[in-house]
Amino acid sequence: MKRDLAIDYLRSAVTVSVVAHHSALAYNTFSRYDPSNYIRSTAPVVDIVRFGPLDHFVAWNDLFFMALMFFISGLFVGPSISRKGVGNFLTDRSKRLGVPFVVSAIFLSPLAFYPSWNMGDTASQGGFLLRFFTTDGWSPGPAWFIWVLLLYCGLAAGAYHLIPEGMEKFSWSPLSATGIIVPVLGVSLAATIPIYLLGVPVWSHIAGPLTFPTSRGPLYLAWFFIGFALGNADPEKSLSHSHLRWWPLWLVVGALAYLAHAIFQSREYFPAIPPSATKVILAGVFSVCCTFTSLAALGLARSIFRANRFWADHFAGNAYGVYIFHYVFVIWLQYALLAVHLPAAVKFVITFFLALVSSWSVTSLLRKTEMGRFL
Repeated sequence: MKRDLAIDYLRSAVTVSVVAHHSALAYNTFSRYDPSNYIRSTAPVVDIVRFGPLDHFVAWNDLFFMALMFFISGLFVGPSISRKGVGNFLTDRSKRLGVPFVVSAIFLSPLAFYPSWNMGDTASQGGFLLRFFTTDGWSPGPAWFIWVLLLYCGLAAGAYHLIPEGMEKFSWSPLSATGIIVPVLGVSLAATIPIYLLGVPVWSHIAGPLTFPTSRGPLYLAWFFIGFALGNADPEKSLSHSHLRWWPLWLVVGALAYLAHAIFQSREYFPAIPPSATKVILAGVFSVCCTFTSLAALGLARSIFRANRFWADHFAGNAYGVYIFHYVFVIWLQYALLAVHLPAAVKFVITFFLALVSSWSVTSLLRKTEMGRFL
């Protein structure tokens, strides 16, 4: 698939949002650190100073941005398999995703989580690495996305191997804005409501560093294959500016759905509603928020990303590496700022800016070496 500037820049923008999201977690009012088990904390480092507005940034982000990441990734899978063949595609994906995941899980994750362990009750007992890889659960950090994406790519490639003609025809080219929203929202609801009703855990630990987002895995898979179907068609037409021109209205709908989700999640205003009904409502407004916010982001990208910019192209080429490396910088910066007397908002800006620039710089340097072929 030829380069789609709007999609390419949107992927970069979502990566920046990921860095900002993790930078904000230390300064939310709802963040909690558990000194007895640092892995169970809401974030590896939690400061005593907080900034309430970041709560809304993190909470709204959480409802849509990873689904959008899987969607964007799915856009490129079908054309890549058709061009390379199943075997070469899997080989390339295993290198491009598998190698960075292994490096992240073995080296970057323990490096990122060390400050969190050092703040906890067990730090005086020593043995961080042994505990991290065994009893503490071996968290991969944000790298979970990489192995899950590899899994979904494997499912797509397996389907291509079994039913090649069917997968070649598995394409979708909506003809209107309604033709986009209704199917995407319907699929999101189908992937979300049963999960909310069953009350499945948020995460499942499979083995080693393999953690799976149980409660949202079906949604992410659905969005991945929605992107796959659109990528098999022509995203520049099916996701054209004319089809996405209502994005400002969609953004408002997404915001209202976010607020509704926050209200029903607290159960403060509607305590008489049965729990099962509340779960269905939460699944519904979550799906609405995810669908409309993500499509609004696509529409916004189509509207503003129309010309190449050197710095944007440079970041786009390094965005994958920024995703891989940023967490180490975020956590260590938050840790270093614990003893600095500054407002939480200022600490957030410092962490975000320095983590973004540092991970961008490291990636740019590494891409000039042999290691760069994996980034």
